[in-house]
Amino acid sequence: MMSIKRQSRGQGFYNFRSLRLVVRVGGKTIVDQGLCGSERCSIGSHHTLTLENVTGGPLKEAVVSLYTGGAHCCFESAVALVDGPHRGRVLVHNWGDPGYEGHWHDGVYDFITADDRFAYAFTSFAASGLPMLVLTIDPAGHFADVTSTRLDLVKADAKQWWKAYLAERGKPDGEVRGVLAAWCADEYRLGEKPTCITELANALKKGWLHGPGGDIWPQSAKYVAALQRSLAKWGYTG
Repeated sequence: MMSIKRQSRGQGFYNFRSLRLVVRVGGKTIVDQGLCGSERCSIGSHHTLTLENVTGGPLKEAVVSLYTGGAHCCFESAVALVDGPHRGRVLVHNWGDPGYEGHWHDGVYDFITADDRFAYAFTSFAASGLPMLVLTIDPAGHFADVTSTRLDLVKADAKQWWKAYLAERGKPDGEVRGVLAAWCADEYRLGEKPTCITELANALKKGWLHGPGGDIWPQSAKYVAALQRSLAKWGYTG
């Protein structure tokens, strides 16, 4: 059960006073947790509740999908675990702009999304590329990165970013820093770090790593250094 107290502001907007998730199993309450916050209950936010088996247990989990309002930031999920050793735990994950698609694959429920840390990191949002990211709920009852188990998806994603890169590189007004970063991240996942390093050197030599005049993101050699630092910091080890 999800309870919401709200007051209409007109034109589909509301003031929310509370948002509460209550889960009962066999007549016993195992979750009773408020979900409101300054963003989750903001004007323009939206909330939906579904029951879906995302852990493989005998019962479906309660999944609250939250849209906090705004742009390029704003999709969250709250998953209430209803059985097993972590019964009663509520896992919250912020997906950023990409959201996720859920699929079962080889007995595991995959939350298929993209790495939102790349948004705005190397260029504007519109020109940013977000590499493949796959999460699951692990036996410890936490969201865990399992992208390495879905290299089929990573390969397809890398192909997409490489095509976008080829379409822009060398153009007088071409912007490749975002898509090249996403492609490199996928290549690192695939164990192809040298391929990324070679193309970075090529792009630097040919002057393709300049952004529009006056932008705030690193360019040329500074871009290469910033990308390599970020990939290491974010766990893309190659």
